[in-house]
Amino acid sequence: MLKENEIISKVLLTIDKFKGNMASFKSAITDNEYTPSHKSCFTRTLIWKSCLITDSLKIQTWDSKLSDLRVVYHELLKREDMAVPWWKLPTDSPFYQNRDISRKSSMKREITLLRRLKRTALTRVSVADDPLKSPSPSRSRSQTPTYETSDSDLELLETIILDIDRLFPGEDFFHASNPLSITTKHQMIEILYLWAKCNPQVGYKQGAHEILGLIYINLYKEATQVPSTNTFTDDDLRILSLYDITYLLHDLFTIFNKFMVQSGIMARFYESEDVLWKSIESFNVMLMKVDQLIHYNLINKLKIESQLWIIRYLRLLLSRELGNDLSVSIFLWDKLIASQLSNHNGNSITAIPDLIMIMTIQLLIQLKTELITCDFGECLSLLLHYPISAKLAHHSTANDFIFHLYKDAVKLYQSRDDDLKLYELGIKLNNTYNPNLKITMSYTGSAKNSQDSSRAASPRPSTDSKAEKLKFEKYRLEMRLKKKAQLMINNTDS
Repeated sequence: MLKENEIISKVLLTIDKFKGNMASFKSAITDNEYTPSHKSCFTRTLIWKSCLITDSLKIQTWDSKLSDLRVVYHELLKREDMAVPWWKLPTDSPFYQNRDISRKSSMKREITLLRRLKRTALTRVSVADDPLKSPSPSRSRSQTPTYETSDSDLELLETIILDIDRLFPGEDFFHASNPLSITTKHQMIEILYLWAKCNPQVGYKQGAHEILGLIYINLYKEATQVPSTNTFTDDDLRILSLYDITYLLHDLFTIFNKFMVQSGIMARFYESEDVLWKSIESFNVMLMKVDQLIHYNLINKLKIESQLWIIRYLRLLLSRELGNDLSVSIFLWDKLIASQLSNHNGNSITAIPDLIMIMTIQLLIQLKTELITCDFGECLSLLLHYPISAKLAHHSTANDFIFHLYKDAVKLYQSRDDDLKLYELGIKLNNTYNPNLKITMSYTGSAKNSQDSSRAASPRPSTDSKAEKLKFEKYRLEMRLKKKAQLMINNTDS
């Protein structure tokens, strides 16, 4: 954990560096001008909480925004229908709690939070980020009829526990040898359970635990216990409030909700299989526009359906593909949240899912030589176990790799509606990542044949047989028919 004076110093230096301007701050994050290498001022908590909670670097505005959103989580903890049924677990479970003990613990926690939130009325607040959409108002336990926990509540809890117990097995932070691991897991289970109950249309889906886990680790490491002393100024205390470990779960709940929901990640990758398949089809179309040879080789020649390998890429936001070093993944996510609100107006944000799909295409281009020369099994193995170590070796640092991955994706994203521009950018990416790869294209259909040597996203290899050439000429039509068939299947299922 950071020391109080270190936190204050880092925040004030950051605010001074960017003149309190959020747009400049976000640009610095995406342009590699505010990274962990800037040790004197870098703090990840400031990135995530300013981008997803305060939306401002003006310290005087932080109190009200933090309090409003923390009240929402506090009210959730008071509701009987939101109570996590720890007492329903087997008594030998490390998470089991007797019902009376669980209630007493909850009440004690409420009293503590009431004292800390005494400046804010504990009523439901009308904020856009409130995940509770129920028309019935929130009521305290004394006003609410006793809620009986259902079998589905227990099943939900057990599903979350199963995933949390397997979270990041190589990470000491969650290892059983860490005396705080049970407390940490308990807190994460609570957040995911409450979030799933608040969003029954989505519920809990596997993968959400890894996203929350990575955010939790990084915010916990910088959290602090705010001291009860008069040695700090009002602004110092406002800064420390942003890092207050007492409200770590409150802030994580808000951050997780915004990151997953307002970004479109939940809707595009988690909410339903139909929408997920449409996202995968969008990826296929984009891949064909950027690199036709990879698209042809994977989908038409080898018959490797994208859904066989890409779901993990999308749902875990490339965290597995970027290797075991979690600092690499969170460094990319810093850039995603910094671009989340700058690319769109309002709450209808879709940039992050699109950027994830486009970055996947960039990763495939870096692997192009292997993808067009391997057989089905070898190719699928590469896709399921992306050789990130070999790719990182070509960059001075992992952060440099992420910077270029992100910047390439942004360029493609900005040209997503211009097919010619996408094709040209695909050629540039191939020139960068595959400078020695030359594809010979042979065209037929006229009296004379012509050959050309190109590094571009060539639609076919030079050794095509006549049948392969005919098959390639038909592949666009096949893709259209396949899309229509998928739509018909989806309509039938619904």
